[in-house]
Amino acid sequence: MKRAIVAALGAVSIFGGSASLAEELCTGNTRQHHPLGEYDFSTNSRVEEDGEFWKYIACVQNNSTEYWLRLSWFIPLIGDRWVPPGEHLEQSRLSNDADARPILACIEYGNLKQKAVAQLLGDAQDEKKSSNPDEVGCRRSLGFDAAPTEKAVELPSDGLMEETRLFVPSDIKDPANSMLEVNVSYGIKPGTNGYESYFVYNATPYQGSSNANPDLIRIKPRFSPKAQYLLNAFSGQVSKDYLQVAKEGSFSFGVSGAAKWEIEPAFYDFVDQDGNVLTSLHVPLFSPAGTN
Repeated sequence: MKRAIVAALGAVSIFGGSASLAEELCTGNTRQHHPLGEYDFSTNSRVEEDGEFWKYIACVQNNSTEYWLRLSWFIPLIGDRWVPPGEHLEQSRLSNDADARPILACIEYGNLKQKAVAQLLGDAQDEKKSSNPDEVGCRRSLGFDAAPTEKAVELPSDGLMEETRLFVPSDIKDPANSMLEVNVSYGIKPGTNGYESYFVYNATPYQGSSNANPDLIRIKPRFSPKAQYLLNAFSGQVSKDYLQVAKEGSFSFGVSGAAKWEIEPAFYDFVDQDGNVLTSLHVPLFSPAGTN
């Protein structure tokens, strides 16, 4: 049987009633349970030291055994993501601030019009965003309002490498039958005068989604309006517009010209042929200090 998806079309289930998981999949220090009608999810967060930086990690667990969960949690940079029944997702963000503190952050879920508030561990920049009027209003523009970092940093000497799994419907009007599972590896490789950003993926239909079609999906970068340096690098070396998704693919681009850098939030949006965002993935990039 195919599990139903809770999305913009509302909740549809092949089961009568609802069921939730008892197993805790998200580890951390700020666990909260959000039983919200037909939606049931938990949130958590933690901080891990990673070389010269700290990783602030947010986690969302879908406790339902029936429904998919679609949500955006703006401050930890979880943008329009899908979580299958009984599974969880993690998103990390880099910081040079080791002084973690609990903050409140808005979540949009379901059809992305319903709202909840969850606590998570954040740095000083996250704390600023928490009191921003855009965050209070759960506006999607949040995330680029604050400066990338408060001080210049050096590139991580060993580079960065992250792996994640995305769920992307090729037809937003029929997500249950068009869902793709996209396994992604991304990161940066430092060089003699800068770094290379890379992104590698493969896409397969998720559990028999008969209408899943990667040919209907494109990848578009979304950088801070102030990060023209990165946009120029991407446009000149990868694409001036978008990348067509296939069953598998990769791209990379180089950024050079600095000894000191600023951590720069960036997203890759997966969009349909009409430009509708299907899901988004935050990736850590660096801009030369002083260019933002």
